[in-house]
Amino acid sequence: MCGRTACSLCPDDVQKASSFKDKISGNYQLPHWASNIKNKQQYRPSHNVAPTDVTPVLVSGSHFGGESERMLQPMMWGMIPVWHKGDYKSHGLSTNNCRLEGLLSSKLYSRPFNKGQRCVVICDGFYEWQTTKGKGNKQPYFIYMPQDEGVRVEDPATWSCDRSEKSGWKGPKLVHMAGLYDEWTSAEGEVIYSYSVITLDSNSTLSWLHHRMPAILEGEQIADWLDIERVPSEAALAVIQPTKLLPWHEVATLVNNCCNKDPQCNKPIKLEYVP
Repeated sequence: MCGRTACSLCPDDVQKASSFKDKISGNYQLPHWASNIKNKQQYRPSHNVAPTDVTPVLVSGSHFGGESERMLQPMMWGMIPVWHKGDYKSHGLSTNNCRLEGLLSSKLYSRPFNKGQRCVVICDGFYEWQTTKGKGNKQPYFIYMPQDEGVRVEDPATWSCDRSEKSGWKGPKLVHMAGLYDEWTSAEGEVIYSYSVITLDSNSTLSWLHHRMPAILEGEQIADWLDIERVPSEAALAVIQPTKLLPWHEVATLVNNCCNKDPQCNKPIKLEYVP
């Protein structure tokens, strides 16, 4: 399951963090932010991202008329069904996650998947609440990618946000989650892009915490998931594999309220264990 994330980089740094190696020149390219005059969605950095918030999403440039291999598009978390009428937030469906096992049979998700509307959701990390120890208050944890020595993903003071064409991004390593997106148009003609994060059964890395985990992509998996021309739908499913190395730390229950966007949300705390 994935019901809350953190995405605290400014738009320029999101762009730099998403740089990718060009196969011909060998240099790192920046994905451009897509522009659509009918789409008014704006990404705002947050340490506590919840469904219906807008976050940066990587997509194939071919979907948005771009010459670049990849593009960035602000999208709302929680897919709006294309058949929905009225207020886009009132469809009443839990669409922030899409189960991998039911993707092909889903009325909602099979359509964008078969149309090649695959995307990669970018974030600093994601929050999970422990559900494996019975009832009572659930302890939240922040989960992220392994970082270079001295870098702490929750502490901007340890970051270097430099980027070069030769070596790419030097800042914190971000989480890249496989997702699907769709396009919905309101009665007034406003275009809203929205997405769902694909989840699968947890492996030994996170099964102690929760029975589900997001589908995290690394390295060439990112390229394969986004390359809708080279990698057809059936082959794309084989790209998704459970990630084995994910560090984590406990965080304060401040994050439980999605209205709390405080930078303290993803800071580590020490739990007091009672024997």
